[in-house]
Amino acid sequence: MDTIYFLWINSPSVFMGRYQHPEAELDVEYLRARGIALLRRTSGGGTVYHDEGNLNFSVIKNGEASKGFDLAACPLPIQTALAKKGVEVVRSPRGDLRLNGFKVGGSAEAMTRGRLLYHICLLFDTDLNELERILTVAPDITARSRVASVRSKVTNLRPTLPEGYTIIDLQTLILDELKEVEGELTPLVLGEEVEEYIKLKRAEHFEHLDWIHSPIGKAKGS
Repeated sequence: MDTIYFLWINSPSVFMGRYQHPEAELDVEYLRARGIALLRRTSGGGTVYHDEGNLNFSVIKNGEASKGFDLAACPLPIQTALAKKGVEVVRSPRGDLRLNGFKVGGSAEAMTRGRLLYHICLLFDTDLNELERILTVAPDITARSRVASVRSKVTNLRPTLPEGYTIIDLQTLILDELKEVEGELTPLVLGEEVEEYIKLKRAEHFEHLDWIHSPIGKAKGS
């Protein structure tokens, strides 16, 4: 299996890039008061807000490390699928997706041992007021991130699509495009051993407070 695709939706949560400091990127106290989860990715890039109006697209791809990966090809199924609905989104030099100059999808990636993890969060019908409130930092905050987020004007895809169009409709549209490109897709079934490994890594690493709150993103013992 050379390529794995994931399409997924999160409950309200905030994901920081690997080298970011929480206090420099978001209003931590507001997040705690709202009971919204704070997490950290293994990939770089900026901080993003997720809710049920956000469709996430991830790709895990094997290749030869010496040849590199074509990152511009990763969001093409999304761009092509939306174009079939008359919605033109373009990839900016920074790698995000833009609609009429507004950001509708932020991307990040990580590469190791000839394998690529690429992901992009698509703003379909996200609560943009909540997004802005969470990602607004008080002017007196002095914390700095090793890799700071680049703030951009954002918008949702939903108003550009047909009336009644849902986030599941968008997911199906992208899956149909992937089938045209890749042929028949095979559902990924994880065995019990893999499920247990995932639970262990989550508990020992990704849910560990040292991993979440350290600007260098390193948990104890990792």
